[in-house]
Amino acid sequence: MIVCTVSLEDVTDYIAWTLRFVNILNAGVYALYYFNAKESISINQLLGSLTALWVTVVVLGWGGVLFPEVRVQTPMSYVVPQSFMSNSLVKDYMLPPFAEVQNPWGAPEPYVRPAAPFPYANSWGLAFTVLTPVMFAFFARTRSWLLRIFLAIVLGASVVPLVATSNRGMFIGLGFATAYVIIRLIIGRYWGLVTAAGVMVVGVVTALIASGTVAAILGRQQYSDSTGGRAALYRSTWAASLESPIVGYGTPRMELSVGVSMGTQGYLWTLMFCFGFVGLAIYALFILSILGEGLKVRTPAGFWLHSIPVCSCVVIIFYSFDVAQLSVLLLSAMACIRARYYREEL
Repeated sequence: MIVCTVSLEDVTDYIAWTLRFVNILNAGVYALYYFNAKESISINQLLGSLTALWVTVVVLGWGGVLFPEVRVQTPMSYVVPQSFMSNSLVKDYMLPPFAEVQNPWGAPEPYVRPAAPFPYANSWGLAFTVLTPVMFAFFARTRSWLLRIFLAIVLGASVVPLVATSNRGMFIGLGFATAYVIIRLIIGRYWGLVTAAGVMVVGVVTALIASGTVAAILGRQQYSDSTGGRAALYRSTWAASLESPIVGYGTPRMELSVGVSMGTQGYLWTLMFCFGFVGLAIYALFILSILGEGLKVRTPAGFWLHSIPVCSCVVIIFYSFDVAQLSVLLLSAMACIRARYYREEL
């Protein structure tokens, strides 16, 4: 990753590269620390903490539904110089909006999509995608029925902000994670859980269709051709990556014909454009090793945790992993690895 700095052109490039480097470094440090903290951080403590983050995402998602124009006042917003806050990106990170309000031309009304505590609605959707399996893993392990009832209530309440996002990638990711877990449950002969999961899937799909969520997602596509725009961006990103295949460009760069920076709109494209095909290959090998280790887990909680790197192989195409989402991915994988290495009960 450091080698890629040879492609950076100006100060803003170095700032963007540093932010991305620190995010990846932090996520790696968190995962490594957890692996070595066997005596001080149990699996239940890890899952409980991440589940608390999931609850926070749901609560702030409701904030986006009810108060879309309000911004979250983060502690860093008091520290960062006000001159920096004039930059829209810095402002969105320091004062993330409860919701991303979009007004595509021709739409009968604005699309209010929950975003907090992240700056963008897609980041909220990805966080929900990777944290929900963690919640199910914690649900499977906890012995407290009061806690299980609470989590079930929050899961039911999450439907409202979930629908408001009209986020296709989120539903695809959750679908892959759930399908993977059901397959593992069938192989493990957890027939009671297979039945429960099947009923849940049928209920969710029926509710999405009956509530008009599917129609709303398809309807949004009529006014905002995000699919066509992404396809054009991906073609430009691929062509540019072929011109610098070894070290990439270090950081995303604007594609004027599309109006969006190349190396965005998907972590796959970020890795390929910023760090070259070499960086992408290293990441792919890392994910393959995680997937291989996770196949050795034998419990429902382990299945849910392993479903996170599994579904990440799909959502990486159209979602960009920031520090929070990347940390959840690495911590969930490390939980599976540590459990096998130390023979912990998972």
